[in-house]
Amino acid sequence: MTVMNKRLRIQPHRRWIFSTAVAMAALCSTAAWAGEIKVGATELAVDDKGNLTAEGRKAAVDTLDEVPGEDMWKAYIWAKLDNAGEGPLYLEFYQNLNGADSLVWRHDEGNFSGGKYFSGEIELAGGRGFNKDRVYEIKAVQVSPKGKDLTLASGKIKLIKSGKKPAKSEDDEEDKAPEDQDVHDSLAGDDKGSGDEPPPAETPPPVEPKAKKGCTVDSDSSAWNGALLLLVLGAGVAARRRRAA
Repeated sequence: MTVMNKRLRIQPHRRWIFSTAVAMAALCSTAAWAGEIKVGATELAVDDKGNLTAEGRKAAVDTLDEVPGEDMWKAYIWAKLDNAGEGPLYLEFYQNLNGADSLVWRHDEGNFSGGKYFSGEIELAGGRGFNKDRVYEIKAVQVSPKGKDLTLASGKIKLIKSGKKPAKSEDDEEDKAPEDQDVHDSLAGDDKGSGDEPPPAETPPPVEPKAKKGCTVDSDSSAWNGALLLLVLGAGVAARRRRAA
């Protein structure tokens, strides 16, 4: 009787241990196969199956900077999905406000063909509720046949604005002349005119008048001839008076 009682007492204990072990195994299995989401500032490298490579995993970021000069963040998202099926796939972005998660925006990937991995490029615009210096939780969601949302993967990303200026294109640099060159062109335009106007015709040299045929008397010679004429006339008058006397 004593041996039987000991066996009976041991059996419930063994059952409890077995149930606990099964539950722990189930939890560990779920954690091992749970989905994940990674974000990159550039496209993340994947292998032939769509799984993230070591290089792609290294390129993943926790902080995403805005596109220079625009109120927008370009996110390259990779997701490992837990038991995903064919059909619409939603990427939902949540923000924690006052201790509660609030849905900011939902991206609809309607043509998802199913599978274990997803890769895509998404623009997070400020007009959709995204702001700098905030952390957003990303969830990959599908709807079950019963209408229940199933979270297949999750991750986080922080958005920032570093204030980087957009890079100047070669066309802009060619179209815009340096300031010194503009000043030089404006000064030169006073003498030479603008490049769009035809150059002014050259002024012909002055034409000297042709000499008239016959005698010509310049101003100085005419003045002397008049004086001589007066002297001659005066001498004649004086000679006449002498003869008369």
